Amino acid sequence: MELCYNLQTCMDSYLERDLELCEREGFKAIEINFPKAKKYLEKHSLEQLEQLLHSYQMKVATLNAIFGTSFCDDKQWTSVTDQFKYACELGQACDCNKVIVLSCEAVHLPTKVSDEDIMKNSVEVLHKLADIGSANGMNIGYEPVGTMAVPNLQTATKIIQEVNRKEVGMVIDDFNLYLWDLLADVDEIKDLDPAKITIVHLNDAAKIPFARLDQNHRCMPGDGRIDVVNFMKCVKANGYHGYVSVEVLNPEIWAKGPEVVIPEAYEKANKILASI
Repeated sequence: MELCYNLQTCMDSYLERDLELCEREGFKAIEINFPKAKKYLEKHSLEQLEQLLHSYQMKVATLNAIFGTSFCDDKQWTSVTDQFKYACELGQACDCNKVIVLSCEAVHLPTKVSDEDIMKNSVEVLHKLADIGSANGMNIGYEPVGTMAVPNLQTATKIIQEVNRKEVGMVIDDFNLYLWDLLADVDEIKDLDPAKITIVHLNDAAKIPFARLDQNHRCMPGDGRIDVVNFMKCVKANGYHGYVSVEVLNPEIWAKGPEVVIPEAYEKANKILASI
């Protein structure tokens, strides 16, 4: 497994500086989030983005991310497909063929929706997006999140198996799975098909009451309340050999600046990998 850095881990920095620091510290790849890519492209072309990435010999592991794909009305679905088509265009410049896709927040589900309804809708959505992706060389990493319509490994696995397309895999994020059941089902990672794991996200959860946790309470791996070593041992036992990406969505950490955040991310993630 090789370490990757998600550019959302320091949102207030700029792409060029991120790449410089990532290469210096030893990261092998990055995940580009759409806002930072769009900010760069306000003053640069896709060709310049391609040249920049090539100059640092930095791989782009995924494009991150398309949200709210469940139970869309026509306007919402147009927005989702527009984002997906943009990801296909951006992916060609970045030499990246993976985009992360998520369901909607559970609080936004239609009333009286059943688990069967969620399964059916999710399968339909992924087929439609995979059709677009197959025509443009883009694959999908479907990410379960404890607070969303598709909240856990079991549900995401069933959906992906039902879809049964080579374009569709799964993103495993320890924080997002912790939001569901405190990672009580972590051993199930061992039994997943490693070929269907798009990427692994490694981070931690602040040491505050579980009921208060939200995405802004992520912290660096090893600094929080998640047993990240056991999480990564399960990933290793699975046989997965892809990228492990540090993704910390915390404005207090962003405020430290990339010169502090990126070396810290590499040091702490590398320590976890070395311990397994």
